[in-house]
Amino acid sequence: MAKSITTSGLDIQRNYICMAQYSSRDASVKYICLVPLPISADFAAGSDTAGYWGAVAAELRKIRKNVRFTGPDVACSLPCDMVITRALEAESDDPDQAAALRWELAASLPAPANEYVFDFYEVDPGHSIDRRRYIAAAARTETMTYLNKAVGGAKLSPNIIDIDLFALTHTFKANYRERIGETSILLHGELRRTKMLLLHNSSYVAHHIVDFNAEGCSATDYAAMLRAESALLMDTGAAVCDIVNNGDGAATYLAGALFTDPAFSTDLLAALPRCELLDPFRKVGCDAMDDERKAIHSPQVAVAVGMALRAEEAS
Repeated sequence: MAKSITTSGLDIQRNYICMAQYSSRDASVKYICLVPLPISADFAAGSDTAGYWGAVAAELRKIRKNVRFTGPDVACSLPCDMVITRALEAESDDPDQAAALRWELAASLPAPANEYVFDFYEVDPGHSIDRRRYIAAAARTETMTYLNKAVGGAKLSPNIIDIDLFALTHTFKANYRERIGETSILLHGELRRTKMLLLHNSSYVAHHIVDFNAEGCSATDYAAMLRAESALLMDTGAAVCDIVNNGDGAATYLAGALFTDPAFSTDLLAALPRCELLDPFRKVGCDAMDDERKAIHSPQVAVAVGMALRAEEAS
């Protein structure tokens, strides 16, 4: 019998870590690990950067000790608030598009460009004949040093690094293939921040990051915020591509730890008929959790599953 090859995805959030392992042979997630970070590691509780990454490193060493990996490579995602993202454009006939993009990105950074590690991803098929669209991502060099040290300390190698919100696209495409031609909003909700990504024909259009403290918030108040932010996102989409913004919004798929509260999620879905929980196991198999755990934790593990799927695509 052929050996099952697995790929690992790691979602590092402000207050928890999630790791998922995917088997391409079985088309199934074989293992999931959800680990809360100690309260003392939370920046909101007064932790500094070193304290946070020290807690991440300690938990990763425990995961490495208790979980079997087929190799050291792991695809990692970072929270959106640790990375500056910009939508940029360049002239199609510019002989040095990379230099033009670097200049435009550097002009928007709050600190000198040499303090950042950055990369550019062409939006496909979002370009026109005379303009090409890109997503630029810039992370502090300090952040990348901490990440590499924390993951390397667990004898793992972060061979792919992405942003949590964008990792959801891999989960969505694998599980909702029949809907990728539609206009959709992928949403990642955590306690103090909501991130929204607008897709059209499976391609990036725009994204918003909203600082919104959902602690103690009612589903009604959260729904009102989502309606307003979705409308702004759709306005942006209508301005940059052929999205029809008729006021009905777009189908919205919810992921993140915020939606592991069944009562909150039920009330929210009742208030927003075009919303549903993003199910990372709608088409992808799952041998890692029983139905009861999946019903609660599926939204929270969607990013890690997406990273494991991306690693499989790249292998």
